[in-house]
Amino acid sequence: MKGNKLRILVSAYACEPGKGSEPGVGWNWMTQIAKFAEVWVITRANNKEVIEEELNKNPLSDLHFVYVELPRWMRFWKKGQRGIHLYYYLWLIWTYQIAKRLNKTMRFDLAHHLTFGVYSSPSFMALLPIPFIWGPIGGVDTVPKLLRMSLGIKGGVYEWIHDVGHKIKFTFDPFVHITLKRSYFIICRTKQTLEYIKRFVNTDKVTMILETGSVPFNFLNLVNSNPHFRIFSAGRFIAWKGFILALFAFAEFYDKEHINSIFEIAGKGYEMNRLKDAARKLGITDKVKFLGEIPRRDVIKKLTNCDVFVYPSLREGGSWSLMEALSAGKPIVCLDYSGTGEMVTEECGIKVRPVTIDQTIKGLADALLRLANNPDLRKKMGEAARKRAEEVYSWNRKGEFIRKLYESVLNNESTSCP
Repeated sequence: MKGNKLRILVSAYACEPGKGSEPGVGWNWMTQIAKFAEVWVITRANNKEVIEEELNKNPLSDLHFVYVELPRWMRFWKKGQRGIHLYYYLWLIWTYQIAKRLNKTMRFDLAHHLTFGVYSSPSFMALLPIPFIWGPIGGVDTVPKLLRMSLGIKGGVYEWIHDVGHKIKFTFDPFVHITLKRSYFIICRTKQTLEYIKRFVNTDKVTMILETGSVPFNFLNLVNSNPHFRIFSAGRFIAWKGFILALFAFAEFYDKEHINSIFEIAGKGYEMNRLKDAARKLGITDKVKFLGEIPRRDVIKKLTNCDVFVYPSLREGGSWSLMEALSAGKPIVCLDYSGTGEMVTEECGIKVRPVTIDQTIKGLADALLRLANNPDLRKKMGEAARKRAEEVYSWNRKGEFIRKLYESVLNNESTSCP
């Protein structure tokens, strides 16, 4: 400890300013921790350019980065997302060697593994001779059984591999259980993950907090002047995101009395052709616009200009897109399940309980119809959504949480999530 400031060593494989998802999680947690501690962050070398550019514009004297990439002979086979799980595991081993050397020089007070936060992947930094924090971690949540038929063949196979793969790694990788045992504290993303991890550790060393935080908007005072009822959604086009359910729900809603409605979806992924084919068969191709992957500033504009944000994900840790919609003050239509059901309350959106495929589609359609017919309800829910994002999910709140958690760990005290 230098003076009264803690020295913290963090592993953040994904960490980039101005990004969403895991990279945004890594960056925002780092900047919060740097408010009260000196932080050294081990991250990937391909994050260097954007990080250094941001630090040149907005210097943070207590935030330091160590950029790590595997040697070429250990990574020549990795192309994009192909091979990412093996690459990540090897990266964790490689960075542990660097972490050991850093700790000998810097004598850190505490180590923290942040991203990726997956319950079935270990962190070798737990082997360091200092207190270790793990998380927020997730990955336990699965698609409800009665909705798996909606995934299609490819999506169903992917989901099976996801579930079985995580369970095998968690069960048989000894380093996962070493990480569990040596963690002074474990932070979980969702209730499902929390309850699962409690089976293996003392309940007083585990808590839950969403990894994502509220997003500042510059367009909040603009008024939606669209003549149409405009629905917006964004995310990766992969089966478990549930966009196929949203299309069927929109078609049912559209057929009833809102033929001037428009449904815009931003994103890309292997489900694109399946989604377009479904829209064609449903006869809504002229009302559904697949925007592809668009810049974040355009996502923000779409959010500002829509009436409702639909997010039908079938399992979720903490969606960045959903957090942006809450921050933008938009009423939400989503499933009452997994992380999504925890993020959205009845005050700021309509949550549909996922039962059967038909019941879920009808529930989503009814929710759209209710909001389309009630502008005052949309306004009320939108205001509640923005308030929830600002008061419950602010990054400053998360920064205060992690500061108290670090202090309690170092003082050997119990901590609960605020």
